[in-house]
Amino acid sequence: MYTENGLLVDVDEMRQVVAQADVFAVGFRLFPERLLVDTRHNEQESPLVRVVEPVSSVQERFFWLGKERPSLGMPERFAFFVWPHSIDFLEGSGLWAAICQRAACRPDADAMCKATLEELHASERQATLAAVRGERYHNLWAR
Repeated sequence: MYTENGLLVDVDEMRQVVAQADVFAVGFRLFPERLLVDTRHNEQESPLVRVVEPVSSVQERFFWLGKERPSLGMPERFAFFVWPHSIDFLEGSGLWAAICQRAACRPDADAMCKATLEELHASERQATLAAVRGERYHNLWAR
């Protein structure tokens, strides 16, 4: 659904994904990196909130998870969604707080979430500057 301000997302539906998925990835419209959240934990592994490179398939992401977090096995519930708005709106909508809440049992969860949020803001800022400069973008009109 679209509004006069762009794509309208169902934040409540996204909150349900955040609350129920073991592992989920979030794509963004301005930059290729993904936010990966793995809420699973055991004696060897803590929950994870990290910016990661994109992969070409779910199988490739599962392979990555198996390599990076081998003691956890395969996730039972995996989800992917695209966040079409800014990182500021991710925070303002309360979705970022819900994401960080899923990692709260980790001792350094606040620091991990803060560092990840700063990285997301930096990626968005770099992508916006690249668009203004015309890098990696094509103009509709000739100079």
